[in-house]
Amino acid sequence: MRLSRTAVALFLSIALGLTLYLPLGPAVGGTGAAADPSGDPRSLQAKQVLADVQALLDGLTPQPSADPLEDGRSLTLALRDLRVLKEALPAAEQTEAEQILMRPGQPGDDYITQPLPLVRCAAVICVHYTERGNHAPRGSDGDPATTPSYIRKVRRTLQHVNDKYVAAGYRRPKADGGRGGQTDKVDVYIGDIGNEGLYGYCTSDDPNNPRQTGDYSVWAYCTLDDDYAAGEFPTNTPLENMRVTAAHEYFHAVQFGYDAYEDGWILESTATWAEDELFDKVNDNRNYLADSPLSAPRKSLDRFGGLYHYGAWIWWRYLTEEFQHETGGLPDLVLDVWRKLDGTPGAPNLYSTRGLARVLVQRETRLKREFALFSAANRHPASAYSEGGSRAYRPAAPAASVAVGPGARNPDAIDVRRNHLSSATVRFTPRETDQDDWRLRLALDLPRPARGSAAVVLLFKQGGGVRTEVVDLDATGAARTSVPFSTGAVRRVEVVLVNASTRFDCWKRTPFSCQGEPLDDDRRLTVDARAFRR
Repeated sequence: MRLSRTAVALFLSIALGLTLYLPLGPAVGGTGAAADPSGDPRSLQAKQVLADVQALLDGLTPQPSADPLEDGRSLTLALRDLRVLKEALPAAEQTEAEQILMRPGQPGDDYITQPLPLVRCAAVICVHYTERGNHAPRGSDGDPATTPSYIRKVRRTLQHVNDKYVAAGYRRPKADGGRGGQTDKVDVYIGDIGNEGLYGYCTSDDPNNPRQTGDYSVWAYCTLDDDYAAGEFPTNTPLENMRVTAAHEYFHAVQFGYDAYEDGWILESTATWAEDELFDKVNDNRNYLADSPLSAPRKSLDRFGGLYHYGAWIWWRYLTEEFQHETGGLPDLVLDVWRKLDGTPGAPNLYSTRGLARVLVQRETRLKREFALFSAANRHPASAYSEGGSRAYRPAAPAASVAVGPGARNPDAIDVRRNHLSSATVRFTPRETDQDDWRLRLALDLPRPARGSAAVVLLFKQGGGVRTEVVDLDATGAARTSVPFSTGAVRRVEVVLVNASTRFDCWKRTPFSCQGEPLDDDRRLTVDARAFRR
């Protein structure tokens, strides 16, 4: 789900709830759930999810979180969790949840309370709307025999989005059996949701219980704003906002047909990647680079919370520019990952990073290697990405930066600590090393490679260009290497220290892969540098 950046202040506490409350892993009902007088260990979780969803929909400010970087932008996933947990609520609150989860415009619906009696369908899309009241789209004339131009644009856009995904090999969203009035159609509801800062969301009223069926897929329906008015959405044009929102949310509907209960970070990061693939010129996704692996490499890639899981789209851009084979105009790699995550009966049903790791092995590489090279690419985005020259592609400051040479004391060894799927960069700048025979000797001391350790040395040349060298660590995590270091040839040397671990103790209700506790966090990474003449 995408929210207006002007609405971020409303959602400071919800991200913890969104990830911790999904109760489908093997550890459901185990330790970590607070006791409740009802006897159901999920009851307090369900109440918190209900309160968070109500805050999002009502425009209220939830109780601030201990971590101000956390926010609850993902209404799509909040509604998913509420649907799963509603049976753990007391009877009166179950009624509230059921009203929230009703389709927009239905009697009793707690959000878009006005009926949406009009419908216009394309081949696989039905758009529901009204021409009266505050939910009427722009161009409505009150005549049901005519179709507002905005509705035609929405219908045409959604059909294009569907056709593009299907041509690329994705299965179309699951049919809802006519729940929205038309058999085998995907229902999209139009209403004034922008006044709460909401671009759009998808959810489901599929009664499928994966505990009983072993099927983690569900059908979906979606809601989009009725005009994307500039006063509510000042970034991009109304048409651009509608298009990228349609692509993003419809990709959630596609994902739900594979596994609606997958890890939140991969649901949102691949949807943000997909919107830019379909509508490349809008570039709304660049706004999320301010909180992403590019700008905040110390955060774990698979962290769900705040805006970071949107900014993680840059990881998929890196991979799909590295592995470019396409079908129907879209890179195959992301589809191949979703096929590994597929939770329908008989499918692999792997969790996010495990499925990704399998796909990379099939491409004769490893997740650790690609994450290390990705971390290195983020040090020079202008030359590493096709659109990296944009000002939005700003690399993070290095974790440490020192000058080295005869006029500068050789630094002591530099230590950093990093969690899984994160990195740190140490920069060394030559000083008074004018002769061509100066070099920089590097000694690395990292945890064992079996725990995800990796390192890359980047040599930034005076004439432009960057040389990339993956360091060969021994079994203990140690390495020795040297690189040119004369001021005439080298602007700087950067050592990218990487913790690429994907080892987890799963189903512990954390905001990471498989809701797992990372097994290799807070690892010490050390580099020692000395300038010398050959």
